[in-house]
Amino acid sequence: MSWTAVVLAGSRASGDPVAEYCGVPAKALAEVAGVPMLGRVVSALGVESGVANLCIVGDKAVLAPCLACINTPDAPLDILWCEPRESPAVSLTFAFRGISPDAMVLVTTGDHALLRGDWVRHFLERADSSGADLCLALVSAEQVRRELPETKRTVLKFSDLEACTCNLFAFRTPESRIVSEAWQRGESERKRPWRLLARLGMVNALSYVLGRLTLKSAFARLSTRFGVRIEPIVMPYALLAVDVDTPADLALCRRLADAGAG
Repeated sequence: MSWTAVVLAGSRASGDPVAEYCGVPAKALAEVAGVPMLGRVVSALGVESGVANLCIVGDKAVLAPCLACINTPDAPLDILWCEPRESPAVSLTFAFRGISPDAMVLVTTGDHALLRGDWVRHFLERADSSGADLCLALVSAEQVRRELPETKRTVLKFSDLEACTCNLFAFRTPESRIVSEAWQRGESERKRPWRLLARLGMVNALSYVLGRLTLKSAFARLSTRFGVRIEPIVMPYALLAVDVDTPADLALCRRLADAGAG
């Protein structure tokens, strides 16, 4: 099993609160346990993860220096750089153009500071065995609340599970990449899942709001809408739900990293 990883590490045009808080030119350079977050992500995508190639979407001149001591012979990665576009979804669509259409692609973010290689491998192995075109990682919201009561995450509410997203996506087939184009249209609504479901029709939106959609039925409808098989993979690691959007998130990651997590 060989995967190419795309790490979305672009900066917001309007400025980023984490970068401003840390006094760094890009959020991905904010340090956790003395290492820039992007460096921690690249380290996690080493040999243990099952990733063979890496594409980083971000400003190479700003970000590349932080990887000088990370991309060692012990975990060699062939790094391709892609200039960021106006949004993560548009950036991903452009990144796909530089990657073989037959390649299996893992997508994550440069602020996934607690990511671990064995967690990535677990996700990719389950994605590969699923036979789906596209898989995305979820974690039980109950588990996140239990293990990380101090954090607030976006929660998707299904009739049989409340779940948090994890910024891990496995595009296994060429056909799956069409979803990145749809993501562009719904990107501004990522914090409002009912609005996203409304794009699939009023019945689906009402079913979600009323809590009638099971996890399986919701993704079956998504699959029908896009013409590709999309599967959720519920992972057992609460820390996968933690990314860094705010200084409070950064403080949490620093505390957890200092305690040996991630």
